Formats: sequence, structure tokens, C-alpha cells
Amino acid sequence: MARPKKEIVESVNENTAVPDANQKPVSPNDLEWTDHVLSLLADDEKINGNPTTEGLRRIFEVALNCSTMEARTEVVQSPDLANERRATVVYSLSYVLNDQSVPEDIKYRTVSAAADVYWGNCDKVFRNHPVAVAETRAEGRALRKALKLRKVVTADEIAKDVVDHSEQNTTINHSQLNFFDVFGKRLNININKLLDHLAINSSNIYNISYDDAVKTITTLSGYQQNNDIPKEVIGYDPNWK
Repeated sequence: MARPKKEIVESVNENTAVPDANQKPVSPNDLEWTDHVLSLLADDEKINGNPTTEGLRRIFEVALNCSTMEARTEVVQSPDLANERRATVVYSLSYVLNDQSVPEDIKYRTVSAAADVYWGNCDKVFRNHPVAVAETRAEGRALRKALKLRKVVTADEIAKDVVDHSEQNTTINHSQLNFFDVFGKRLNININKLLDHLAINSSNIYNISYDDAVKTITTLSGYQQNNDIPKEVIGYDPNWK
């Protein structure tokens, strides 16, 4: 007589999470949405709890169930002496939702975000690359906007080791002096007369403050754009130093 087969009973660990078939998926309009999105990030995609731009870029299409159509960067302000080497970048992201229940006329979406970077809001290790930093920050802000994250700032937007203005420059530097000479020659402007016109002490050119040098460069840039140069400063002198 054949022996009866033993019934195999699998033990279930009471700590094992069992998916709830009735649980409603989290949507961008739910209060839990931000926590849900951040939970998709790996540990190395967060710094002190703040998501990195790279991390948000990786999970973007998964979180929203979408496909990226176009990502475009526009540098609207390039760094130069007149603007204290400030860079401003706009990042635009176009995407389409893959959810078939979404009406066709609102499936295609575009978000844009801007960021500006200069010595005063950038870690000193990156301050010589303001355009690259501004691009990363603008992309992070665009991703945050598209993902509808609440009360979240990307790690790339936080500067911890900023060099104070007084530490970076106190007096006129070589680049500014060269700017004076190039534009003085180009616009036929007497630099010493211009400094007097701006009430800047020109008795020793090398003692001009950094801020006054920026003020002078801004004035020269304005003259070039508007072609409205006061007669009293006309007449370039190569020996202005």
C-alpha cells in the first residue's frame, strides 16, 4: 500500500511585507508623493538628505511614467568682468506622459528653470566653472518642478564653502586693468578722465578698489552698448597707468 504523501506547508514570516492589491498608487497630487519619489533614489544619490541632480535625472521617467522628448540648455548670461563673472542658465525639459488614461492634449509637457552662479553663491572649488554649475542647478530645479517635489532642494544648489568677497579681491586685478586699456583704446576714452568723472581716485591706479574697478568696467560696457560717451572723457592716452 502506497504511503500517503505528506502535505508540505510553507511557513510565512510574519515580518514579510505582503503587497496590498487594494492599495492606491501614489500620485503627484498626494501628500506622500515627495517621500515616494525620494525613496526611489539610491543612498549615493542623496547628500545629507538632499537629492542630487543626477539622481533625479535617473528616476525622472520612472517616477512620472513618461518619456523625455527634449532637454535644452540656454546660457543667457556669460561670465565677464562687468558682471563679476556671473553665469545665468535656463534649462528646458520637454516630456510626454505614457499613461493612456491621460488626454492627448495634456500628455506633452514642458518645464523650464533658471539658475545664476557667481563667486558669492558657489563653493570655491567650483567657482571657476560658473556656467557648468549654473547648468546643473538649473536642470535640478527643472526636474524638481516637473516631479512636483515639495520643500526639496537638490544637493547641487547648496553651497557650503563660499569665499567671501573681501577674501577674493580687494583691489583692482590684472584682468580689470587689461579691460580698462582695451576698451579705452577701442572707444577712444581717456581712462584717468573717466575715473575722475566717476569720482574714483586715480592717483595710483593699482590702489583702485575691486568694487570701483567693477563700476568702471560696467560704465565702459554701457558706453559701448549705447554709444553715448561724455565729451570730457574722450581722448585715449596710452600712458594712463
